[in-house]
Amino acid sequence: EDDTEEVAEIKAAHFEESMKYARRSVSDDDIRKYQAFAQTLQQSRGFGSEFRFADRPAGTTAAASDPFTTSDNKEDDDLYS
Repeated sequence: EDDTEEVAEIKAAHFEESMKYARRSVSDDDIRKYQAFAQTLQQSRGFGSEFRFADRPAGTTAAASDPFTTSDNKEDDDLYS
């Protein structure tokens, strides 16, 4: 007896059929709000990327002054071994 079950697949025809009954759910006003938000977000990207403390040279990277980085690169001992 063959007990294999057929795996259901969503095909292009399913989407085409569902789109026949689809309706617009986002208003023009909501789209304008999103576009304004996206533009503001795009303009604010990069803000703070040039931030440096006064006592830190401009060429120093954050990784070089990370207090949690170990210089010997040894693995930490496992707490449970």
